[in-house]
Amino acid sequence: MTMAGTNVSLRPASCARMMRLALYMTGVPLAACGRAEAPPAAAAPAGAVVQRDTAFLTPEALAMSGVTIQPAQRVAWRESWQLPAHLVLDPTFTQALGSIVEGRVTQVRVQAGDRVRRGQVLVTIHSHELTSAHNELQQALAGRTEADNAAQLALTAAARAERLYQAQAGSLAELERARAARTAAEAGPRRAAAEYDRASEIVAHLRPPGAVQTGVDPEDVLIRAPFDGVVVARHAEPGAVVAPGAPLVTVSRTGQLLLALHVPEAALGAARLGSEVQFTVPAFPGRDFIARVTRVAPTLDSLSRTAEVFAAVDNQSGELRGEMTAAAAVFGVARDSVTAVVISAIQDFEGDTIVVTGVPRGGGMVLEAVRVRVGRRAAGLAEVKSGIAAGAPVVAGAAAVAKAEILRQRDARAAAAEGMPR
Repeated sequence: MTMAGTNVSLRPASCARMMRLALYMTGVPLAACGRAEAPPAAAAPAGAVVQRDTAFLTPEALAMSGVTIQPAQRVAWRESWQLPAHLVLDPTFTQALGSIVEGRVTQVRVQAGDRVRRGQVLVTIHSHELTSAHNELQQALAGRTEADNAAQLALTAAARAERLYQAQAGSLAELERARAARTAAEAGPRRAAAEYDRASEIVAHLRPPGAVQTGVDPEDVLIRAPFDGVVVARHAEPGAVVAPGAPLVTVSRTGQLLLALHVPEAALGAARLGSEVQFTVPAFPGRDFIARVTRVAPTLDSLSRTAEVFAAVDNQSGELRGEMTAAAAVFGVARDSVTAVVISAIQDFEGDTIVVTGVPRGGGMVLEAVRVRVGRRAAGLAEVKSGIAAGAPVVAGAAAVAKAEILRQRDARAAAAEGMPR
């Protein structure tokens, strides 16, 4: 070949070295010395520059790799603490129903797990107290009738005494006695009405008004559901003799649960009222649930140096259950702004920490391993102190696959270069 007007003949050894160098640096074979080399298996399209720590994914390989891109973001950094937790029933919306009389349980009409409506009969109890209450109510009704009649007679007698006195046919003493009898009689209906109301309230307490299902004895005491909810425990069985206060069933509004955590002293700055808590449960892997801190214990446990914290969980779907275990993340207050990527994007690359960037090219993608310096890690994010800027197209999904492809293509190029004749 001619260079600057001088004829220069390349020797075979020099030609081979140049070809190896060209293949190693570019990944594209040279045609020289009268023969052409076979192209590598995965070559970049025309115009793509593939360097030592890069690789090119063809459109077909990209579709199969599962590689996804998520740009590096500028975020307000928040510290987070990973803590074990468990779900509990909210005592505000949970009520243990006990017996209100001494008697014998005749029916328990629900099982644990049953959904109940407000006013639904849950338990019936046969007790002499309801029979006595019914008798007292009947007596009070009769007493109210008698008092009303006596008051009417006293009113009539007082009016007659007034007429006789005006007609000078009766004495003043008789008039005053009639007036006093009327006043006394007027108090009778009020006393009788109060006694009747008291007897009615006792009967209503023992047998609350409302729809009654078939098969319920009219003389049985009724225990009704105080609100819409779910029966979470059944404590009594038919035939059991119970005393006042003996537990029968427990009902809860499971649409509202609590996430219970023991938060270390260092994390209490984050576990404030209203703070967000993210958590997962084994029953639903891959799903994140949200809770809000509603109560923080005023004192620390002297041994563990932790405070009990409760966060409200909306469970209208009914998927979550009391006493489920959970893995929770408590987040601190947002502070300084940093560049961050998802933790899955951070890879180890021959002793270096890297992220893999992906740039679309010709329907495929050019991958590049970029050395970075990583700082704090929290809430699924890693702080990147240097190496990339916000907006860089970082491989977030299948990052390990992307790294492996970079190493594979680099090794293939090196092997091809080593295998050429010297």
